Amino acid sequence: MHDGLSRIDKLFLDQKTLEPKDSLHRRRQRGLQLHAGDDIKASYGLQLALLTTVNLGVRCFAGEVVIVASADVWLAPCLVPVVRSTTIGDAIIELGGKTALWNGVIPCNRYLILGNAEYNEQAVRITYDGWRVTVGPANQISRLAESPYCPLASIAAAAIAVGEIFAEFAGISITATRRVVTFSLWRPDLPAEHPDAIGEPLAELPCNIGVFGLGHLGQAYLWALAALPYRSPKETTILLCDDDLIEIPNVETGALINDAAVGRLKTRVIAEWLESRGFSTRLLERRVDDNFRCTAKDPHIALSGFDDNRPRQWLSNAGFKAIFDSGLGGEANNFDTIAFHSWPNPRVASMVWPMESAEELAKRDLRKLKQITDNPAYRTLGADECGRLLVTGKSVAVPFVGATAASIVLSEMLKLINGGPTFSDMKLRLCSGAGKFEGLKSRNAPSAIRGLVTQLAKSLNL
Repeated sequence: MHDGLSRIDKLFLDQKTLEPKDSLHRRRQRGLQLHAGDDIKASYGLQLALLTTVNLGVRCFAGEVVIVASADVWLAPCLVPVVRSTTIGDAIIELGGKTALWNGVIPCNRYLILGNAEYNEQAVRITYDGWRVTVGPANQISRLAESPYCPLASIAAAAIAVGEIFAEFAGISITATRRVVTFSLWRPDLPAEHPDAIGEPLAELPCNIGVFGLGHLGQAYLWALAALPYRSPKETTILLCDDDLIEIPNVETGALINDAAVGRLKTRVIAEWLESRGFSTRLLERRVDDNFRCTAKDPHIALSGFDDNRPRQWLSNAGFKAIFDSGLGGEANNFDTIAFHSWPNPRVASMVWPMESAEELAKRDLRKLKQITDNPAYRTLGADECGRLLVTGKSVAVPFVGATAASIVLSEMLKLINGGPTFSDMKLRLCSGAGKFEGLKSRNAPSAIRGLVTQLAKSLNL
């Protein structure tokens, strides 16, 4: 019973006492629609935002994602290597979305627009410039210049936009889709309109990188990594570390997998995905523990996608030159929270990633027991109290949160490599925080980039 519970439907189970079948039906009914302008045909950044929106939307809204554009758009070449299709139309279908021709009818619900598409007061615009991200009502904000300095801005903008539609639908925020969310991945400490917030074009990308944990976060990292402008992906080796099999709920939260992957090892499925896009892979099918150490031949950079602080602490002792980590809230009241930390860090690992005390664990167990007692929807999941307690322990996870976290994590990695302004710690609340960063701590670690193997980035001025 609990093994197949959707991590998205668990949000509505805990928040609104909805049975999973009812929340699934509601998500499909709401769906997501995006209107794309003809100028998307020649823009890498706009196409990446489009495909990221489809990938996230299909998972958040149970497959009901419709992209509206002209016939010329569907036949245009797909410029983004995260998919294998050669045309934009086929790429949307590959990701599980649906295509529709523009017929002059504007939706009555809030919907998204990209590029020079026509719009009305219900439209929410996705736009970016350099490392800047802006999402908001199309009749309140103008398009930014959409300079292609860093593809992560396109991914972050798409994730924020899907999050705004989801937050409105879920009743999380009364201002969602009616507010302007804007920030800079280059300088999250500055107002987005500040001249320095646009950042600088990418010059170098990592050639060797380790990804630890291949769930919600790890796959979001890899979607973003595959979208970076590598001149030669085959010269980049990605170490994949995980020992878990793919389960049914993973399909809805994982950016790189589908139903056919259920029952297979995450490492094997994701290695196939990366290799089909030109990357080289190495597999480490084991758990990280206190004895884990990287060797001279291992990558110098690690991306941490764990959901537990213990392996984060162990990884910090493994000998990597740089670790970039994000943690997500896993409950209905904090699922949209992103906590970022990099390593080395001014604080010791036990302070950066503290373990829960016995008292905190006991309080959590009491909250779980109260959930199954007070929430009648839990009684529909099975008659056995132990089984219902297992359900309360499952995390809430919605894909747009992981995609936003990936944009932050990879931005900090790329800025370190390219000599940009970096941060050791930050926190972001998406649905209720409207993109406002907190707890920002600058880092000054130029020595950390020594010995990192990189390759030149190619221009995205398409």
